[in-house]
This record gives sequence, C-alpha cells and structure tokens, in this order.
Amino acid sequence: MIKPITALTEQVINNNAQGKKKAKRIVLGIDVHLRGYQVARKEDNLAIGSVQSFKSQPELLLWIERLKRRAEQIEVIYEAGPLGYSLYRALRAQGISCRVCAPDSSVQKSTRRKTNAIDARELAGRLFNYLNGNQRALQVVRIPSIEQERRRLKSRQHDQLVKERKRLAAQGNSILLSQNYGSVKNWWRPRSFERLSHGVTPWVKELLEVWLELLRKLDEKIQQAKAQQNQNQKGPRPKGLGAGSLEQLESELLDWERFSSARKIGCIAGMVPSEWSTGGGQRLGSITKVGLPTLRRILVEAVWRMKRLQPDYEPFRKWAPALEGKNAARKKKAVVAIARQLIVDLWRLKTGRISVQELKLVMVGG
Repeated sequence: MIKPITALTEQVINNNAQGKKKAKRIVLGIDVHLRGYQVARKEDNLAIGSVQSFKSQPELLLWIERLKRRAEQIEVIYEAGPLGYSLYRALRAQGISCRVCAPDSSVQKSTRRKTNAIDARELAGRLFNYLNGNQRALQVVRIPSIEQERRRLKSRQHDQLVKERKRLAAQGNSILLSQNYGSVKNWWRPRSFERLSHGVTPWVKELLEVWLELLRKLDEKIQQAKAQQNQNQKGPRPKGLGAGSLEQLESELLDWERFSSARKIGCIAGMVPSEWSTGGGQRLGSITKVGLPTLRRILVEAVWRMKRLQPDYEPFRKWAPALEGKNAARKKKAVVAIARQLIVDLWRLKTGRISVQELKLVMVGG
C-alpha cells in the first residue's frame, strides 16, 4: 500500500522542484512485468540515468505524477505484451504522453546480454531517437479502443476454441491409432461415436469418453461464437467471404480508415515481397510474412472459396492460367497474389475509393 504524501513532504518536493531548472523533456523507458516495473530516465540531452524499480502500477504512476513538476513534457514508452494497455490508458488519463511499441530484442541478441535494466535503457534511447526524427527507431503499436479490444478478443477466442478442439481430437485419434483402429474424423460427434463404440474394446471406449464431454462442449461454444460473429456482419459482402471471416478480418484491422495506402494494408497482412537489392540491381523474393498471420489465413481461405463464385473478379481472370494449371507451387503463389489484391480491394471498397460495379464482385447479404 502506498503511503499518502504529508503536507511537509509535499512542501519539500515543491521547494526542491522550484530550486531546480525544469527540463524541457524527460523520456521514460519502462520494462513492464507482472511483479514490477523498471524505468530508465533520460532528461533532455543528458545520458540515461540509473534504472529505478517499482513494485506496483500505482506506485509507478505516483512517481511519474511527481516527476511532472520537473519537466515541461514527459514521454513514456513500453513494449506491447500480455499485460495489455492498462498502463497506457492510466498514463493518458493523467495527461502524460505514452506510446506502446512492438517488442524488439535485436540489440540484446547481438550482445548476448538481456536484463530488465538493459531493456528499459534501450527503450528510453530508442524513444529519444524517435522523437528526434528517426521514425525507424520504433515500431509504434496502434492502441485499440476498449470496444475494439473487446471485439478482437472475442474473435481470437473463437480461434483458440477451434485450436483446443483440434488438440483434444488428436488425443483421441492417437489412442485409436495406437490400437490399430485407424484415424476417425470427428470421432466425438454422436453418430460417429455410436458407430465407433461398437467396434472398439470397452477399455478403449472408456479412454475416449474422457475427452467426449469436453469436445462436445467445445463444439457448442464454437457454434455460439460463430453465431455471434455472423450477427455482427449483416451488411453486404463478397460472395465466398463468409460473415464470420469478415468479422474476424475487421476485428484484427480495427479500422479501415487507419490505412492511407494500398501498400500499408498489404504490409499488415505480411503479403508484400521481401527484397534484397544493392547498387543498381533489384531482387524480390517471397512474401515477408511479418504481418498478422490471422489475416493471411482468412484471406487465403477466402480466395479458395471465391475461386468459383467470383468468375468476373479481375485477379481471378489474371491468374486463371496458374490456377487452372497443374503446377502446385505456381498455384499457391497465384492464391497469395489474389489474397493480397483482395484485402487491398476490400480496403478501397470500405473507404469509398471504388465501387462494387468497378470491381465486378458478386455481393450477398444486407
């Protein structure tokens, strides 16, 4: 519990603050953990000071509030992680500028030294460089609103439920395979399990029943999540792109309007080509895959579904020879290329840059 500031302590703090010249800007790099916070401080152009430790978020917030008396401006940075954006929102509520960046331990890997203090000092240095014009010093994370975060967490929970169902189903199939019964698809479903139970020994059936109730409960939860996703998408959408898929896509993107160009929307999906160029030569490689893997999965699955349902969509006509050919590698490349164009066209459609008629898409719903 934090001790309250007495009147005498407050007076001493104010006197100390008045006796010192205010810094123009203090930069704070915070290494955030569940059981503590390590903070590196850099005032103006001075060297980064020693790292300070705090045991709780309220203690850290109180210290930063006191620090406001010593600077005209305070800038804070910490890395995105499992603790979410509660610290960001608390600092913003106090009127303090805060940024969240993507984790980056490249410097620590090169030196083969990584500690909380090193991480905090590295964050403070990178934020200082970023504020002084080096935009590549940080990869700033877009902070979702509470509603956007709730929507995204619900979408991701659906995927987690599906993944857990696959894991438990594989446990059951491993038992069947070990006893030479083969692999049975959806063995826990009522009809499949009824047929299976007549052909296996009682002790194998008993082992399978351990997973049975869990898998059927997961089926129920997944169906409820899908129904909720479909309910959230009642407007028109391209035929072949399901309501659930579009809901997941939009929950990950947060806001179509946040992207200013087609290249940026392609980058977040990791569907832009890698490049190794030097001098006058240019060499392009496979896609970077540095974006959100969920987006790539949804888009690639949608392309395979839309292949027969959108015959007039220009990317399908352009890549028709590859899609209809027998070269599997070329076919996969064509699907990825169409998927990238699809997310760009969806962005253009959602932001009013193009019409459905121009894209020649068949729409359903709404």
